[in-house]
Amino acid sequence: MYQLSGFIPHNLDIRSWDDIRPYFDKLLAATPATVEDLEQLILHYSDVISVFDEQFAWAYINMSCHTDNEDYVRKYEIFATKIHPEVSKAANRIDQKIVGDLQYEKLAPERYAQLKRKLSRDLEIFREENVPLDARLSKLSSKYEQIAGGITATIDGEILPIPQASVKLQSSDRAEREKAWKAITASRQSAKSDLDALFSEMVQLRHQVALNAGFDNFRDYQHANLHRFDYSPQDAEIFHDAIEKHVVPLAREVVDKHRRRLGLSRQDYRPWDVSGEPAGQEPLKPFRTGSELLDKTRQIFTTLLPEFGTNLGKMDSAGLFDLDSRKGKAPGGYNYPLSVTGMPFIFMNAAGTQRDVVTLMHEGGHAMHTFLTNDEPLSPYRDSPAEVAETASMSMELMTSKYWDAFYTEADYLRARREHLEGIITFFPWCAVVDAFQHWIYLHPEHTTAERDDAFVRIYKRFDTGLVNWSGYERELRNLWRKQPHIFTVPFYYIEYGIAQLGALQVYRNYKANNEKGLKDYMAGLSLGSSRSIPEVWSQMNIRFDFSGDLILDLMEMIQEELSGLES
Repeated sequence: MYQLSGFIPHNLDIRSWDDIRPYFDKLLAATPATVEDLEQLILHYSDVISVFDEQFAWAYINMSCHTDNEDYVRKYEIFATKIHPEVSKAANRIDQKIVGDLQYEKLAPERYAQLKRKLSRDLEIFREENVPLDARLSKLSSKYEQIAGGITATIDGEILPIPQASVKLQSSDRAEREKAWKAITASRQSAKSDLDALFSEMVQLRHQVALNAGFDNFRDYQHANLHRFDYSPQDAEIFHDAIEKHVVPLAREVVDKHRRRLGLSRQDYRPWDVSGEPAGQEPLKPFRTGSELLDKTRQIFTTLLPEFGTNLGKMDSAGLFDLDSRKGKAPGGYNYPLSVTGMPFIFMNAAGTQRDVVTLMHEGGHAMHTFLTNDEPLSPYRDSPAEVAETASMSMELMTSKYWDAFYTEADYLRARREHLEGIITFFPWCAVVDAFQHWIYLHPEHTTAERDDAFVRIYKRFDTGLVNWSGYERELRNLWRKQPHIFTVPFYYIEYGIAQLGALQVYRNYKANNEKGLKDYMAGLSLGSSRSIPEVWSQMNIRFDFSGDLILDLMEMIQEELSGLES
């Protein structure tokens, strides 16, 4: 764990801007006389940001765990709308001070090249008039969490959070699946008008942010804002094309195989069938409680590498997990690094499914990444780009899959691994849908809600297998995109999952060829954080940063070969 330099108390209680302001004032007053002085200033600046980030993290964590707690919501909104805007403005002044210092050019390039790229980009796009707009967007994101966290489905008189209701979609009883699907979609439909109004405001605010910063649209602004130095929006569009060409046909085979297992004709294969089990086969039930899920995950991580199991144990002892689904909890899952603690918090909505197993393996991969970078003194280098962070998590899903027998009998173990690999194939098209849809949204910011839904359906059909019969449920298809939290709260954070999956599959191939070396290379790359470019980090992992159709086709063939070996 990295120890702060002593410039700022690690446990500073931040309740208002005035609590942290003196430390920014001291940084602004500093007068570096040597390059070592400037390095010290950068270190102190990093410590101040780390302390702020951790307190902001806890405000978000508490709010997302309890969206119905007014005190938690209020505290998060104070951070998001009052404190963070002032920190952003002060940080911009510090960035200018560092870049303008006479010693700046003397900073060692092998250590500071990536930091300089980030500082240059942030200064280039920062506009003070965007600070209140960003604060408003943070408040709208909080509102989305509250709306989504409050959606429940009533099934047979029982009121269930959506993650728990969704378990019924896996039933082998088709009538039960249909009933659950209709209850869930009706509940989501009831929130449509509120979500539409909220999202339309988000789109307009984001477009204005982009215009203020000198960009034509929010897509290109956000690409710069996310520090995507190593690929362009046009590269993402090329990736979409490659998915359409090389993955959609395989996804069609996976879905058609599932349809045949259910014994349904193409006309009869409906939206409530896509996760269902054949008659006589129960859904996989790997665990009953979040505690059991965590215990077995820790066992698996220990088998993979004892250090990994120890890390999960430290997090558990520190109370850094909230795993079970419940009413009033925000949707989704995340691993939130705690900059000062040196460990992350893992949040998810477990409901006893195989998907939950994969989710905790995924978030556990993020957690190990946090541990591997927490000795790094500079907070910008501990915060890895999403393409690297998601490579960490998705690689962990694949590497741990060998040990999922901790949850299952032999037959169910093989089935779980098959479902996981098939899920990777079917995920790529959805990833392309979410990203391409956002390209359309922000390249057409003046659209109406009806035009937005039209665009979604058009893009969905481009990457769809065409095997699910939505006849009579066109309204529900138009509403489908609203279930994806990323579109609302973290715009354009999604293509990274697809890019990272290409990296993860390569890591997995290396691990299968040589467990020890594959794991060693994986850890060596992750330990770099963002102190090197994405291609350099991936090279350290002994994998290629490549979106080409040839690589995608090669990796899809690897999955198919793996699936063949898992047939019972």
